[in-house]
Amino acid sequence: VFNKTPDATEDMLERTSYERACIEARKKGLAPPRKPRGPLPNLPRKLFSYDHVEPKPAKEPPLPSSEAAQNHIPNHYTYSSVTHEKIAAIRSKTTLANTDICLDYKQSSNLYPESYPHFVRGRDSLREYITSLFTSKIAIYDGAMGTMIQNYSKRNKLDEEEYRGDRFKDWNCNVKGNNDMLSITQPHVISGIYKEYLEVGGSNLIGTNTFSSTTIAMADYNMEAYAYELNYEGARLARQACDEVTAADPTNPRFVVGAIGPTNRTGSISPSVEDPSARNVTFDELVEAYFEQIVGLMDGGADILMVETIFDTLNAKAALYAVGEYLEFSGLDIPVFVSGTLVDQSGRTLSGQTGEAFYASIRHAKPMCVGLNCALGAVHMIPFVEKLAKVVECFLHVYSNAGLPNAMGGYDESPDDMARNNKTFFEN
Repeated sequence: VFNKTPDATEDMLERTSYERACIEARKKGLAPPRKPRGPLPNLPRKLFSYDHVEPKPAKEPPLPSSEAAQNHIPNHYTYSSVTHEKIAAIRSKTTLANTDICLDYKQSSNLYPESYPHFVRGRDSLREYITSLFTSKIAIYDGAMGTMIQNYSKRNKLDEEEYRGDRFKDWNCNVKGNNDMLSITQPHVISGIYKEYLEVGGSNLIGTNTFSSTTIAMADYNMEAYAYELNYEGARLARQACDEVTAADPTNPRFVVGAIGPTNRTGSISPSVEDPSARNVTFDELVEAYFEQIVGLMDGGADILMVETIFDTLNAKAALYAVGEYLEFSGLDIPVFVSGTLVDQSGRTLSGQTGEAFYASIRHAKPMCVGLNCALGAVHMIPFVEKLAKVVECFLHVYSNAGLPNAMGGYDESPDDMARNNKTFFEN
């Protein structure tokens, strides 16, 4: 009886030892020892009705739950009709000199032919167009804005005076380095960079010059009141550049991606080594700052919203919450992209999550595209992008640095090196 299985004798001896240990523990007034677990039975998994449903290949990423997204209702691009009280309150605080600003970007329905690859705002569903674009070719997103501004400053004067312009010549603090304000003071510089990425780089999508255009980040320059204007102007200049380039070749429409940066504060990490519980920003403050940025971006003509360079997942959650609020108030279907950044070769964000865990934390927002950017060069990003590609249910993007910076802060990779190192992503 005891030797029905090969391990029966050992199990019996283990049980006997346990009972003796219990007796000894009672004599000494101690807690009983842990009971032996024994082998677990290997039972077949119970099957449910959904286990017998034949899987179907996905034709598009998971859709948000809104009616507009579920039914692919095109964005009307007439933002003057979006009059929710919270959105109207932000517009009422605008610092724009001309308060009679353009909020409508709808195009004539017969401007271009109805079939892909043509696209007309207000007539076609951007979600459907992006799906067709991403499944038919490798789409190109633009590169860094900061380095292009640095390159411009090497050829042209771009010092404190130029950053201030006429409008901010008497500002109360130094503003050199506040690249986002160049959309107001030097719009020709930003427009020129947009057009270079579109015409020379061949970008299908360009990000707005609004990486730091939140009230939280602008506090460093005492420019919190200008957050709406910075986002509006950054998106408006990109909209103009895209429309001009698209008009020259309607078979290759270009789109504006509203860039929503991480801010310079973290919601889940303490700024003080002495007090791990300390925080210099709350979740609600982040949501409020992001919501104002989103209103400015959409009013300026953005097509897509991208929460990018996320190093703290709680910040990303706040941004996505703000996006969700805007979509609920407006009733629109706006594609959302999310881009995380890994701080080193451990493959984790600053808040400690792997790429897979990061996606699990934000997948509830039903982003249309998720990926990684910056921090590491293409060679070092390959294993982490590969792992992320195995879990995402939507489109995947990647835009890497030109390698890692050297001791002097420069980058050693040439354009040829970068193209060769990114080849893995093109082929897979």
